[in-house]
Amino acid sequence: MASELRIGIIGCGEIAMQTCQGIAAAPNASVAMLMDPKPELLSDLAEMFGAPTTTDVDEVLASADVDAVYIATPHNQHAPLGIRAAAAGKHVLVEKPIATTLADADALIEACREHGVTLGVAYPALVDGGMAAARDLVRGGALGEITAVRITVHADKPDSYWTGGYTRRVRTTWRTSKEEAGGGILIMNAVHDLNAVRWVTGLEVSRVYAECDTLATEVEVEDTVGAVLRYTNGAIGVIQAGSTMRGGAHDDRPGPRVYGTKGQMILTDHEPLVWLVEPLEGGVRGAWEPVRHSGPRGDRAEIVRRFAAAALAGEEPPSTGLDGRKALEIVLAAYRSGERHEPVSLPLDA
Repeated sequence: MASELRIGIIGCGEIAMQTCQGIAAAPNASVAMLMDPKPELLSDLAEMFGAPTTTDVDEVLASADVDAVYIATPHNQHAPLGIRAAAAGKHVLVEKPIATTLADADALIEACREHGVTLGVAYPALVDGGMAAARDLVRGGALGEITAVRITVHADKPDSYWTGGYTRRVRTTWRTSKEEAGGGILIMNAVHDLNAVRWVTGLEVSRVYAECDTLATEVEVEDTVGAVLRYTNGAIGVIQAGSTMRGGAHDDRPGPRVYGTKGQMILTDHEPLVWLVEPLEGGVRGAWEPVRHSGPRGDRAEIVRRFAAAALAGEEPPSTGLDGRKALEIVLAAYRSGERHEPVSLPLDA
């Protein structure tokens, strides 16, 4: 079995820089080729990682030196490019969201299955040691019966974000487009928390009622969302998300909150906190405590390392295509509810 996964990068914009750094830090992966239709995005990465460059995706897919691709393009291109990569025999690691429609997500999942390649979605929560420890506690009953979930995304995005991201590495308008992005704050940001809650709790959403609108930004996608979720066990969740929350979250600790009959947990990346009526051994009653763990941080290097290990061994990665599809389905149910102004039940028709 090979010891290193050689990865071609498709899309060299903002997040690709971080992922290339993660690939370089992973012991079982390397950057094999860099591709972007804008040649000005290739030179700095080529110098940093010593990889050949191209503006033609077909050159990446035809290369015998590329075992897998990492796709970081506008959201609506994730599935079409992933399907082409699978047909070329390349493993596929795709940025979130997996796609912008369930039909595209299903087509990508099926293509990877048909061609016998590994499909992963770059969600950090599923490779994070703190989240794994939180999952063990929740699924072991430490919180009792789960009764409620709270997801808040208090983003205060500058106007420049919509055409340059946070780093302004590339000038582009895809984030403003409903067709290319699939949506705004919900599919771009809150989807991370929806994915994390689902993985930690094991609960699925059965019904969504949402209001979505663009209230303070001159873009096509939503900048404000409020939603109520019903979970299959009866728990009730709420989402408050916005990209124009001036002042941000102030001192509110980041991360989704999970409430149960025996306590509460805050799913902050790598450092979850828990409050329990009956504390764990060595804990303090009625006090917030960190969730103890010795696992890795869910950074780009760990995403790559775990994906590469799975691909090299012919196994499923921690964050699968199905995980990506499930998170996307909740988002799309919220959008449908917002359009119809009525509750929407899951599962959705593709």
